[in-house]
Amino acid sequence: MVIQDKHRHYHSDDSSEEEEVEESAAIPARQAQFTVRLLLDFLPRDILDVFSWQNWEPLSVDNFLLLCNKQRSLRVLEIGPMDRPLTPVLEKHPNIFDKLTELNSVDVYPDTLDRLKASQRLLQAKPDIEHLCISTGFEYSNEDPEDLHDSSIRPGLISRTLFSHMQPFDNCKPFHLKNLDLDTYATDTWLKVIKFSVLEKLEIRNCAGAEVLFAQLSKPHFRPHKLRSLRWMDDDKSEPHALEAFQGLLESLSGLETLHIYVNRMRSLPKVGPIILHKKTLTSLSIHSQQTRDAIHTYSEEDFDKLCTECFQIRQLSIMFPKTTVEHAIASPEFLAFTSHTLKLHNLRTLNIRRWPSTRESFIGSLTRIIPTLRVYEHQLQRISQHIFELSDTDAMENDYGLGNRSHLSVVCWGGNGKTRHDSNDKLKLKQIPFVRGWKLDPFGEKSMLAVQTIWKMVQFVEPESDILNHSLYDMHDIHQGFGL
Repeated sequence: MVIQDKHRHYHSDDSSEEEEVEESAAIPARQAQFTVRLLLDFLPRDILDVFSWQNWEPLSVDNFLLLCNKQRSLRVLEIGPMDRPLTPVLEKHPNIFDKLTELNSVDVYPDTLDRLKASQRLLQAKPDIEHLCISTGFEYSNEDPEDLHDSSIRPGLISRTLFSHMQPFDNCKPFHLKNLDLDTYATDTWLKVIKFSVLEKLEIRNCAGAEVLFAQLSKPHFRPHKLRSLRWMDDDKSEPHALEAFQGLLESLSGLETLHIYVNRMRSLPKVGPIILHKKTLTSLSIHSQQTRDAIHTYSEEDFDKLCTECFQIRQLSIMFPKTTVEHAIASPEFLAFTSHTLKLHNLRTLNIRRWPSTRESFIGSLTRIIPTLRVYEHQLQRISQHIFELSDTDAMENDYGLGNRSHLSVVCWGGNGKTRHDSNDKLKLKQIPFVRGWKLDPFGEKSMLAVQTIWKMVQFVEPESDILNHSLYDMHDIHQGFGL
């Protein structure tokens, strides 16, 4: 990523200088591939369970083959960007995937016909996998066929290639998956090649046809009776009845433990009624929806009160709070009301408030003063977080729950997904600021609780039940209207 950015911003009329820049930019990539080669050569055989190559540069096909040959105990395998076509190589090594006897999780990212065919070979070799992630990206590649998706005449390119070994689909033996991540769907094909009724985890991401999928899964024959985790993520939902279909699916299910919804371009939030149906089992709840950048949906105080009262088992909550400001010593009445309702969640460990407190334009100042200004802003967030911790502890001691001298609440976080690179620009984006419990000593040696700012990578070591901070497909920093970034 950094290499690409560096090259993209380099401009020169001297072609020789451009060639030198391209050559110097390719050195780190070659070094990375060489390092991976050394590691795979010197690691003992069959010692790795998972190998994941971040989407920085295409993985060397030679390294991929070496990985499959030496690490036959892999439980997770990805097929992502490669430095050259993979299918011709697999034709020369037709049994390479058969060696992976422990493999039960497959992640495929086809954005070219070659990678689509390679993914098909892997699925054909491993029909008993438990987890499948399919994320297509043809719209971002040079290959964008017109018949990608199914039509009334025949299956689309994705279906008829990825599952070509299962045709005819009417008579195929479907995958019995426990976990499915999906961003493409075709009614006539997917319901035949995957047995949705046995799913335990389902994640739908930017999926065209999600409305039809939800409606089909609400029917008794396809309903996933064992489903415990449901995530729906979409940043540009144009299907007008998708939300109604999703609510219908919630009403048909029972026993959900995890429910995460990140959907933009919707006219409203999901109704609390279908969510409350899962009150005895629901432990992780995350809801975000907005119609436009400035039209961010928030539950009414009555609905949020009902949600917190009924869903008393919630341990992780990520939701949009009402507007408030850091300029006043006391938060807005609406914000305080939401805070008081969360006190009914006696098992709450992690609270993620997605809306940033608003600030005046004069608070930001000029660009030369923005970093010191952010420091002041962070101190104000710390003050509000401290107040939330103290309210929670006081309520726990008065009502005899928690850990005796305090509540279970360990993390108060502001903003959206924290997965971001650490550089100067990301500092200004304020994507996520988490606070955890710390301690301070006064001049007399008295110990008291202090809300301490940290980064999202460190939160997991303080509170294991904080993974809700990482489950977001999109950058949600644009909800911070004050800085307008």
